[in-house]
Amino acid sequence: MNPADTLELRDIHLPDAVSWWPPAPGWWALLVLLIIILLLGWWLIRKLTRPNLKKRVLSEIDSLIAGYRQDLNKQQLIQQLSVILRRIGISYLPRKQSAGTLGAEWLAQLNQLAAKDPLSQENLELITQAPYQKQPQLSDQQIEDLLQQLQRWVKGLARGVKNA
Repeated sequence: MNPADTLELRDIHLPDAVSWWPPAPGWWALLVLLIIILLLGWWLIRKLTRPNLKKRVLSEIDSLIAGYRQDLNKQQLIQQLSVILRRIGISYLPRKQSAGTLGAEWLAQLNQLAAKDPLSQENLELITQAPYQKQPQLSDQQIEDLLQQLQRWVKGLARGVKNA
């Protein structure tokens, strides 16, 4: 008799099947990388497709200047500049804070938007009062100073815009 016949050997036990959960650390890293790529892609697409408020306003001011130089209508120019400033205020500040303000409070809010190169008090008063006059008494030099200062002011606006 063979001694191996008397031993009771157990059957071969196979290891448990490999579970798909939890994934290996490499899969977690790949998932994080994929999320980062998706977020960066979304941000880039949004940035490229959304028009820049400063560029848009500067192009509007340039077209206003071109129109003014053709017809020399000072009142229309001042009215349109006032509208542009109101739109900038509404875009940069909460609507309830900027839409209903008038006078000195509105002027102070506008100058807070670009503290680096604020609009002069004279030009701010000109923009707030001249649109309501029949024939504003403005010299060509005042208009040119206003336009140059307004362009510098728009370029100095902060980057963060709520409602662009």
